[in-house]
Amino acid sequence: MLYSTEYVKVMIATNIQWLYHAITAIYKRQTDFEQSIEATCESNGVGFNSCDAKRMSEYAQKLLQTGKLSEKERYAARVIMLKYSGQLAKMANEKA
Repeated sequence: MLYSTEYVKVMIATNIQWLYHAITAIYKRQTDFEQSIEATCESNGVGFNSCDAKRMSEYAQKLLQTGKLSEKERYAARVIMLKYSGQLAKMANEKA
């Protein structure tokens, strides 16, 4: 199955597990240094952008520790993660 950007957007918007996996998958593409400072310092086309790095790194770390986000955090994360659907579709298609 090939994953389209639109399919990924729908899944992020409607499925909590997809959302959680998307957050942690993008986070894991950040360099170790970027993860440690919760920021983006390399312009390499992967990971979070500089506007989202701090918040989404915090969410990813929380997910890795507790496995869940609050309702308010989920809402904010969904809005943000939609812009990463192209990167996520590419990642999913590389795995397939």
